[in-house]
Amino acid sequence: MTVDTGAAPASTEPAAPAPRRRRAVRWVLLGTVAALLVVAVCAVLLVRDALAARGALTRAAAEVPSVAEELRAGARSEADGGAPATLASSPALAELRAQTTIAREATDGPLWWLAARLPVVGPSAGAAVDVAVVLDDVTDDVLPALADLADAVAATGRTPDGGLDLAPLRSAAPGMVAARASIDASRARLDTVDPEALLPQLVDPVTSLRDRVDELAGAVATGDRAAALAPAMLGADGPRTYLVLGMNSAELRPGGGIPGALILVRVDDGRVEVVRQVGSSEVGPFRSPVLPLSADDEDAYTGRLGTFVQDVTATPDFPTSATLAAEMWARAQGEQVDGVLATDPVALSHLLAETGPVRVPVSRPVAEALGRDSVELTAENAVDVLLRRVYDVLDPETADRFFADAAAAVLARATSESVSPGALLSGLQRAAGEHRVRVWSADPAEEARLEGTLIAGSYAAAPRAADAVGVFLGDHVAGKMSAYLESSLQVVDSECTAGGRVDTLELTLASTAPADAATSLPWYVAGLPGRARPPGTLSLAVTVAGPRDAEAPRVERDGTAVGGEARTTHGRPTQTVTVVLAPGESTTLRLVVPAAPGTATNDAGGTPPGRLEVWSTPTTTTGGLLDVEAPTCG
Repeated sequence: MTVDTGAAPASTEPAAPAPRRRRAVRWVLLGTVAALLVVAVCAVLLVRDALAARGALTRAAAEVPSVAEELRAGARSEADGGAPATLASSPALAELRAQTTIAREATDGPLWWLAARLPVVGPSAGAAVDVAVVLDDVTDDVLPALADLADAVAATGRTPDGGLDLAPLRSAAPGMVAARASIDASRARLDTVDPEALLPQLVDPVTSLRDRVDELAGAVATGDRAAALAPAMLGADGPRTYLVLGMNSAELRPGGGIPGALILVRVDDGRVEVVRQVGSSEVGPFRSPVLPLSADDEDAYTGRLGTFVQDVTATPDFPTSATLAAEMWARAQGEQVDGVLATDPVALSHLLAETGPVRVPVSRPVAEALGRDSVELTAENAVDVLLRRVYDVLDPETADRFFADAAAAVLARATSESVSPGALLSGLQRAAGEHRVRVWSADPAEEARLEGTLIAGSYAAAPRAADAVGVFLGDHVAGKMSAYLESSLQVVDSECTAGGRVDTLELTLASTAPADAATSLPWYVAGLPGRARPPGTLSLAVTVAGPRDAEAPRVERDGTAVGGEARTTHGRPTQTVTVVLAPGESTTLRLVVPAAPGTATNDAGGTPPGRLEVWSTPTTTTGGLLDVEAPTCG
């Protein structure tokens, strides 16, 4: 009989031999160990490369001050008339390039490619590669081009006929084009780096590098424009004719002084010739605006902007002023000009500081009034002579002729063989930095490249000025009392609020007119009696303009809120108040200006983050531009 016990039948499959299992485990362990060894070797290699890159970048950083000093020394040497060093062959620059190449090679290859794709450390590894590449490109492509441009400026001498030798500058132009493409690519590469994904110790260096590259990009853009535009605008491709506006700071307008003298100059292959000079009374006035005015300009500055050449600077936007002045000149004098330049007596004093004293031969009407045939101008006396002393003996029309004579004489001296191009450039740079020199080109392509530069004066439409604050002065007195204005402007606070950044400025105005100005100064200086204000009084319109699309600015005077005329001009909120000062009086205005949305990120292409630009009317004591640090809010 068969009995079922319920037990499962025994397996008939043979058991795996113990040695085979042991071999499988051994291979797994060996593979794991091998993988760990590979990772360890890769880590060691990465660390070695990282240390090599760090050492190279540390040595490169040590060379930066030497390169910067050589660039400055070269500029100073040329300005002083000495023999400039050749910056492109600088040993410091060569060492800097060698070290950044080592850093780039140390962070190149498949290991760094893989490391950049790892979790956690990947973004930081990728940033290290980006930093090395950017620094190498900057030292290989950008700094040598800037050095070549500096050498070209230093090598700009005189041609046998006394003109400027433009060949060195033209030869530097292709290198600057390549440098601009390289720096733009570097900025784009750094823009892909997310600081929030980096290891904490890398955030500040990467952010700082990005800021420095942005600053360098500005210098490269300026150099590129200079190398491309300067030769052509100085007549390298054919003669040019320019109208020069001599702005009289004794009667202020927002864009500077009134154009009291107009000078026609001709440039041909680096040679500058004064063709003739006329007073403003010989240009207009016109029955109606010579060109259509925008509704905003008509509302803010009235039709006089387009009918009186003396009022073309009623707007702080120089392209508007220049376009109108060129058309007025064409209608009154029958000549088309290739561009318009503007300057003032303080700018002439900066040039005189470089050229030395100039004896001004004066025209017959001026000689008869002065009782002499020449006047010596120096850097120390130019402003006083041109804006005050001249009116002691000359009526306004004759004084304008003298101003034209003086401007022509200083210009002729500055462009003569006895003055080095470096010295001329030094004086012009100082004046441009104070917004006392303006340039406009009738060529649309050239004007487009000038936009956003110091000398363009593009306040209404240029993206660069979108975030800038404006503080502008206009003289209400039909006289020359602005010559007795002492002014100062400073940024006293910038803070982040819930609504964004708010900037606070202080504008101090003082009258230095003599106590008896009403009787001691001629009527055409002190103003006519019987008007709303007694003669000798300073009466100024102060206009505070906020950034485009910002909230309206506020004005306080001596601690008390001041109401005024509010409007929006070209997208900017403005507030205008009137300040009246008797001789010896002074006052301080506190200007509170909210920043525009997007200022922190420079979304509109305006002022770089962390900077604040303040445009103002240049006076005899204060320049027309402040560029200061400001917090980045938001």
